[in-house]
Amino acid sequence: MRLGQRLRRARLARNLTQGEVARNQFSVSYVSAVERGQIRPSLGALEKLAERLQVPLTDLLGEGGLDNLGPSPAESREASNERVRDEIDARLREAQILSRQGKADAALDILLRMSSQHLSLREAVLQRWHLTYCYVALGRAEDARREASEALPMAERLGDAELIERVRNELGNAYSMLHSHALALDNYRASLAAIEQGRIQDPTFKLNVLYNIGNQYWHRGEFENAIGYLQQAAALAPDIINPEGLGAIYWVLSLSYGSKGDTAQAKMYALRSIGKYEEAGNRRLVAQVYNRLGRAYAQAGQVGDALAQLRTAYEIASGQQDVRGIAEAQRSLATVYLQERRIEDAKEAAQEALDRADAMSDPLQQADSHLVMARVREAQEDLESAEQHYTQAVDLLGTTQSNEHVREAYAQFSNFLERRGDNKRAFEMLKQAFRAGVPESTSY
Repeated sequence: MRLGQRLRRARLARNLTQGEVARNQFSVSYVSAVERGQIRPSLGALEKLAERLQVPLTDLLGEGGLDNLGPSPAESREASNERVRDEIDARLREAQILSRQGKADAALDILLRMSSQHLSLREAVLQRWHLTYCYVALGRAEDARREASEALPMAERLGDAELIERVRNELGNAYSMLHSHALALDNYRASLAAIEQGRIQDPTFKLNVLYNIGNQYWHRGEFENAIGYLQQAAALAPDIINPEGLGAIYWVLSLSYGSKGDTAQAKMYALRSIGKYEEAGNRRLVAQVYNRLGRAYAQAGQVGDALAQLRTAYEIASGQQDVRGIAEAQRSLATVYLQERRIEDAKEAAQEALDRADAMSDPLQQADSHLVMARVREAQEDLESAEQHYTQAVDLLGTTQSNEHVREAYAQFSNFLERRGDNKRAFEMLKQAFRAGVPESTSY
């Protein structure tokens, strides 16, 4: 905190803004965080700050005379200004959330009331960007074009590459609503060029831009071009739909921005990453609920309801590329198909469950899938193959410490052997099942 105070005093003594200190080497948010004591800069960064402020490094480290300076009137004014900035930031975020929730009217009211406030350059750009989004959502194309046209040169003066392209994309949307497809394409293509040059790396933004370009070509009747861009957009879709994969991408972006000292962007992408991982967990849980409900319906003899719930579980798991969820849903479906004597359907579901389990290299998942396939093979009267699957299941479970799974597998294997008339081996498997259920510490 004291280091931050020294930096601020040195900056104010030279009538420099945080943007002037940050220029070409740091982000404004990084300089602000250092001054607030939220970040302690590396020695290399501190040397660059001292050079920019034209003060000896020892002064910033507290070995010079800056510590003897009392709070200046300028410093007091800046503390008050920071409170105002925090309030404006909160209002901007509230408006953004409302607009993304489909409440453009409410967001618009907040944003328009901010026009009477003294906004910084960044705040003014953000306000106009959000206004553009709201006007597009409300079908007010000319208002959207006006706001975006004013925001774009301001964003360029600010030098924030990502914000520039997001504003430019909204300007393209405004032109599209005005049926100025050539101008819309010019803006979309400029954003795509920035993406290809690495100036903005958010995959969801790239998907949006590619879709917008394809959509404009479609409106112009240039269907070959439309197909080309829409195919590129479709190729990105699996990563975007899969929240866990998108969470990983956002985390890498957060680390990248953090290494550059841009704490604001690093924090934003870190929060997005957390949100996507939570979304992935929630979807996985929902799929498990449908899976369990389907199995409960099956046990109650309500086969139609069971199949409907299990197919929903499968669709959710497939949508987010949840291999474990897919395998679990297919095993459950195979079991219900067997009850209905739909042997071919059961075989197909069991095979996919086995393939997915093998891809995970998870012995428990593999063993459960082999057990289901064993029952399918028995239903097909391929008893030799069924026994092989039972054997593989118990062998795989032998590498785990899941006594409950081991006991169940041996019990199923025992029942199978008994049905074949091999009572001696059936009894041996039953003993193995009993041993699996006895704690190791038990003595006789």
